[in-house]
Amino acid sequence: MSKNIWDIFAPVYEFAMRSQKDIYDFMYGRISEIARGKDVLELATGPGMIARHIAPHANHVVATDFAPKMIETARKAKNPENVRFEVADATSLRFMDKSFDVVVIANALHIIPEPSRALAEIRRVLKDDGVLIAPNF
Repeated sequence: MSKNIWDIFAPVYEFAMRSQKDIYDFMYGRISEIARGKDVLELATGPGMIARHIAPHANHVVATDFAPKMIETARKAKNPENVRFEVADATSLRFMDKSFDVVVIANALHIIPEPSRALAEIRRVLKDDGVLIAPNF
């Protein structure tokens, strides 16, 4: 999908996801358990829903999206101090090798044109004993 589509959808994305609240609440709880005290990278954060919910449990969360309007929307919310939002392409990350304990990419691998490139980047930035969380529903 094009960046333009996600930029257009950014202001209403979180509202649209309310119909899946139970699923998201379950996911927030499970990811928070794994992220406890860890450095987390979230790819395809959208408006930052996961990042905001897991941040109180994590050491630090870097939440990224390739659509600038999604990041702009995420930054407008009330966010914990240990969350940083930035524009980034999951297939070409600027982070150093082995810099995250956990990488989260929810509901996005299936829409990335070259998911193998994103997975290669995830492997590169994830610590050897790190965890990839990639729920899709």
